[in-house]
Amino acid sequence: MSTFDVVNMCLRNMFKRKLRTFLTILGVMVGTAAIVLMISLGLATEEHHRRQMEDAEQDMTMIDVWMPWVEGTIWNPDGTREFPEGTPVLNDDMIDAFERIPGVQLASPRVRGSLFFRSGQYHLEAWDVTGVRASVMQYMGLELTEGRTLMPGDEFAVVFGAYAEHGFMESGTDWWDSRQSQWHIPPAELPTLVDVMRAPMRVAFDRRFIQGTTDEPQPLAGGIRPIRSYDVEVVGLLAPRDWSTDRTIFMDVELLLQLNMERIRAENEIQDEWQWLFTPIRSRPPETFENAMVRVTDMRYTARVAKEIEEMGFQANYPGMLLNMLVEGQRQQQQLLAAIGAISLVIAAIGIANTMIMAVYERTREIGIMKVIGAAISDIRRLFLLESAMIGFFGGLFGVGLSLLGSYIMNNFDVPFLQPPPMPEWMGVTEVMEPSLVTPWLCGAALLFAGIIGLVSGYFPARRATKLSALAAIRSE
Repeated sequence: MSTFDVVNMCLRNMFKRKLRTFLTILGVMVGTAAIVLMISLGLATEEHHRRQMEDAEQDMTMIDVWMPWVEGTIWNPDGTREFPEGTPVLNDDMIDAFERIPGVQLASPRVRGSLFFRSGQYHLEAWDVTGVRASVMQYMGLELTEGRTLMPGDEFAVVFGAYAEHGFMESGTDWWDSRQSQWHIPPAELPTLVDVMRAPMRVAFDRRFIQGTTDEPQPLAGGIRPIRSYDVEVVGLLAPRDWSTDRTIFMDVELLLQLNMERIRAENEIQDEWQWLFTPIRSRPPETFENAMVRVTDMRYTARVAKEIEEMGFQANYPGMLLNMLVEGQRQQQQLLAAIGAISLVIAAIGIANTMIMAVYERTREIGIMKVIGAAISDIRRLFLLESAMIGFFGGLFGVGLSLLGSYIMNNFDVPFLQPPPMPEWMGVTEVMEPSLVTPWLCGAALLFAGIIGLVSGYFPARRATKLSALAAIRSE
């Protein structure tokens, strides 16, 4: 038998029992539509998630790493901590281990501190000075309006955030009164008293450095040691970005630690001189870092790298963590709905099998005649397999059409429980996306899957048809 003859007989047999065929196709259609719609919700959520990550004002490739709280940790009066034996510590070796994680572009300790700057008659109390490795700053994704980032070999070089220079005040001005008068002014409109890229500037670790009226080093109380200040060069000015960098001053972490060591030595000398005023426990430099930053090459790796860092015993936070939790919760709901749709498709497959078995019983005599007149066993098998596959295909085709209609309704009418999770307002994303996304590949996959379901469902009925005895089939009524 030719392929044309087989297809013609399949169509004739399907239309001979219109109601049964229609009900069977209807079952496949409903199951296919349910599966496509549930998958479309997940695709829309993933696309919404991807766009939010790309459009958010936060850097989605940056991970903040912190030392965890461990039972038995001891806080010393000087601010350092002592950890139980075996606790992973955030030191230089661990930072290097972070860099070896696949997908990580850079890792650096991050030390925060306070420093005091003077430029002529103006001073700045910098409460957010961040120390990072100079070699990694150019890869942190920070845009510059002028100058460059920190580079290895820089000595007493800093990079100012977009609005950090607005913190300069005239010596003798009360900080509280100055800031209170500026609260109503947008940061970009605040006056710039010092051109940080060009004006000479000095930096020190002690507040008394800015309390005088001269740039000369000021003596500490008791005449122990004069405050040491340093000429500092501002090599770059960052473009406005967000609250995490706009008022930050970046410097090499080793330089910030060096200034911190001088502060500790000065504090200890004061304690020696005025022992009755201070705790007997002397200040000492920390042996580990409290915080580090890790940047991945692509935001797709952020969650995986953060999980690996957590498995190493540290806390890892990244801007998209909250959104990932929301998306994961919605994905679980969609998987439950998809499972219900899959049950519908399984029931439809049982319906196809039942229809084809009934067709074998009803066409027993016809099968016997086909065998007697010389029809090959393969032709009979192909006839029944093709008929079941066509039922599955048409059911899938109508199911895709039904899913497109359902997707249109969900996208154009308000269905609250189907809306994608909202992005937190602080991330700066307000785009609203349609809750359902039916893609061409999803439609093609649904058609192929429905056809395969029909083919598989028709296998055993077709096998039964090929094993019927020709003489017994002809004698049957």
